[in-house]
Amino acid sequence: MTSKAGPKFTGFSPAAMKFLRELAKNNERDWFVPRKHIYETELLAPLQALVSDVTDSLRRARIPIGADPTRSTFRIYRDVRFSPDKRPYKTNLGAYLPSDGTRDKPGGLYIHIQPKQSFAAIAFYELDKPVLQRWRSEMARNPKRFQTMLQALERNGLKLSVEHEALKRMPRGFESCADSPIARYFRLGSFTVGEDLTDKEVTSRQLVARVIDLAKRAKPLLDYGRNLS
Repeated sequence: MTSKAGPKFTGFSPAAMKFLRELAKNNERDWFVPRKHIYETELLAPLQALVSDVTDSLRRARIPIGADPTRSTFRIYRDVRFSPDKRPYKTNLGAYLPSDGTRDKPGGLYIHIQPKQSFAAIAFYELDKPVLQRWRSEMARNPKRFQTMLQALERNGLKLSVEHEALKRMPRGFESCADSPIARYFRLGSFTVGEDLTDKEVTSRQLVARVIDLAKRAKPLLDYGRNLS
């Protein structure tokens, strides 16, 4: 997928990071509305430029992930309709670049921008039950293939996260895999690798290269999941 042409990403400005820090302290409409122009120029526009540049770089690297910059960024506004937390705004920026540019298809790149808490991740996140069943069936049928993927990630300095453990016990139908070397991974509901990003990286043009490097090193996971999702 090729992104729409636009300004190049040069890094988030100090004003952008300051805005997010201050928003965390003043999360209310009366503070945000008179400063909305800062959000649009210092945060939203650079985020869209980041998505555009990353999409173009991934295309050149033959990694099938990408997005329309105007559609891939998450809204700053929180949905508070059913939440006891009525703070109206998120205090971070987020963008998701899906596999093959298809928004609802599992497997993609998530970028999270927040002072001292930024990160990027390649993830098959919270898989729907039928898709998760296909993953588990393939893992049971050919555990060696899954192990080979894990080993390839480790050689690239990455490790599959087990933070998104969906179950405490083996899922129904896969009890016989309890003694498998990959038993713990049957309990996952998401398959994710990621790395933290420093504020220095986030405020630099080098953020594009940093994110592309992660995607390249995470390719074994993308390749494994592509035909299962």
